[in-house]
Amino acid sequence: MIITLSDLLAGIRARKTTLGIIDTPERAKQMRNTGLRRTPRKRAMLDRIDERTRAVGVERSAEHDIKLGGK
Repeated sequence: MIITLSDLLAGIRARKTTLGIIDTPERAKQMRNTGLRRTPRKRAMLDRIDERTRAVGVERSAEHDIKLGGK
């Protein structure tokens, strides 16, 4: 069975309505992963990734830091 993106999104909207979930900017911000609950193990893994990318000359952008909730 093939489902289109528009059908998928329509289904998601319908389920949210059924559950009484109202999308607002405040709710989206609340649900966004800020990284505050990351485990020490995950933080260490992300630090290793940063070290490896810097070793090959790739720098993270400020936009990337914002998406990841900063460091």
